[in-house]
Amino acid sequence: MPRHPVARAGVALIAFRVAGLFHRYIVQPDAALGRRLALFLPAVAVHAGVLTAIVALSLLASAAAPRPARRAIAACACALFAVLMIAGQADLTVSSITGAPLTPTVFRTFRGVRVVASAEFLEPLRANWRITAFGALAFALVVAWMTRAIVARDGAAPPAPRAAAVLLAGGLLTAWLATLAPWAIPPPPIEAAFVQEWLGADRTALDRPERDAIAHLRSLVGLPPGAEWADDDYPLAYVPAPDRIAPRALPDIVVVMIESLRAEDLGFITGRGGTATPHLDALAAHAAVFTSYLSNAFPSAPSVLSFHASAWPHRRKEITTDFSTRRFDSLPERLRDLGYDTRYVGADPHFDNQDRWLRRWYGGVSDLVASGASATDRTIVARAIDEVRRHDAAAASQPLFAFVSTYSTHYPFRLPADAGEPEAPESAGLAARYERVLRYTDEQVGGLLAMLARRARADRTIVIVVGDHAFYTNLRKTSGLPENDNEWTAAIVSRRADGEGTPQRIAEPASHVDMLPTILAMVGDDRPTAAVGADLFGPPRTSGRTALAIRPGGVRFDRGGYSAFVDARTPNGEEIRPSFSGERIPRSGDASLPTAAQLMEWVDTWSYLIEHDRIWNPALLHRSTRAARR
Repeated sequence: MPRHPVARAGVALIAFRVAGLFHRYIVQPDAALGRRLALFLPAVAVHAGVLTAIVALSLLASAAAPRPARRAIAACACALFAVLMIAGQADLTVSSITGAPLTPTVFRTFRGVRVVASAEFLEPLRANWRITAFGALAFALVVAWMTRAIVARDGAAPPAPRAAAVLLAGGLLTAWLATLAPWAIPPPPIEAAFVQEWLGADRTALDRPERDAIAHLRSLVGLPPGAEWADDDYPLAYVPAPDRIAPRALPDIVVVMIESLRAEDLGFITGRGGTATPHLDALAAHAAVFTSYLSNAFPSAPSVLSFHASAWPHRRKEITTDFSTRRFDSLPERLRDLGYDTRYVGADPHFDNQDRWLRRWYGGVSDLVASGASATDRTIVARAIDEVRRHDAAAASQPLFAFVSTYSTHYPFRLPADAGEPEAPESAGLAARYERVLRYTDEQVGGLLAMLARRARADRTIVIVVGDHAFYTNLRKTSGLPENDNEWTAAIVSRRADGEGTPQRIAEPASHVDMLPTILAMVGDDRPTAAVGADLFGPPRTSGRTALAIRPGGVRFDRGGYSAFVDARTPNGEEIRPSFSGERIPRSGDASLPTAAQLMEWVDTWSYLIEHDRIWNPALLHRSTRAARR
């Protein structure tokens, strides 16, 4: 059997995968060799075991087939192995770039195979062309070798069924034993991920009794002063203190979420000159600016959900796609219940299934791509201005909540044709292209701000500007971790649309999940909520303000100027860094930060609650605060 072409091709498949795992877990991570080996060895065992089982099944099929069909089966098996080589390496490559392995979730969310044909995937490969070219050459040589083996005459000899069965059992046993390692191990191979989902075996399991796990998660989240937990069936829902006073007239609220807004390139954050955002700078000069503001997620879909529902992402799946029937406490739904006219304007929310939620949340949704309009920030802002004017003409006395989602600063940072000027040349690099398109977007947002300042309700309009997340301008440093390059964005909260106000610079950690409770406090909504964030202008929920970002590639927790990172490639330990310098420091640098085990337990418990639909029940919204306290 070792000379059978299927067996020989199977050995090549496993060797190719092990080489990819070596690069992913030994070469790429910047961690101690012992930690890298603790991940590499079980990863090799799981991948090799799963692939061995696939090879054994192909051998059994060949053994059971009549002699004339064996060569065809061998050819099909080798073609399958070639596909698995590509799929396995694409899985490892995508997870190193985006943090998300190629699971069924990714294909469902991003329109199937387009995820590996997107610029986000292809451009980093081009930036690392040497290793890419080496991998492509190795793949071509292996495929050529497998083809030659099929043509060889020894391919007609049938494999021994008993030996193939033993190989199948051995492969499955090896893969299973590796999962019993007493430490965190990497995600399963792409083949196993698809099978696990098909069997319904990919749910999050808790390592301790549910009651204890929930108690620990509650200790992370904490409670606002005077608040009480509302319902054990929905463990994070709480009833605020009954001392909020609603404003005499509910304010208008306009949110502008800017695509890929990098805090490192904003003068009002860094204090550096040569700013590309004069209009945002002018707004920030008379507003509250949060200089340590993180997105809780990456890319846009989970970021938008975190802002609207004060909910962290699931550890492995996309909530917008995989849990679209789950219930979350959402800002626009609450405001609609208070009498607000709620409107959304954006470029292409159906691309990543955001529209499933937006149409549920908002009274009116303007999807430019669906309506045939060009997806540029000039067009988006013009549509937003039209929507505000329509509101003012039809219901000027009704409070307005408008959410405007820009698009033009999306990677690869191409300046739209309606900018009326040439874009930066390719040779200028991503940073220069980003600066040029950021200046364009700032000009468009400036037009919206000017229009809002001229409205009769300008002095009763709250303007909030945030980024959905950041993005890399150096594709050689892409990472699946929630690092500053992809998570550090900015937030401006102006109490007046005309720009008048007391400037504040707030350096404590903040993130998207804090916006829902902040806005609820602004409008005096003291009904129960399931927000995991805290009012940015009120007291913190725990001993200090925190921010938690979750990506399939890793987790980040910020508190007191430090960040604890847990890399999915090396989940058996954490790295401590000053939040915005990147310098690694010993664990003793800040003892108040959680360990890797604590962080992953919290994230697993949160994901478990999502899977069991235990985040929010809309019936809680209508529960009387006083009745809940009796």
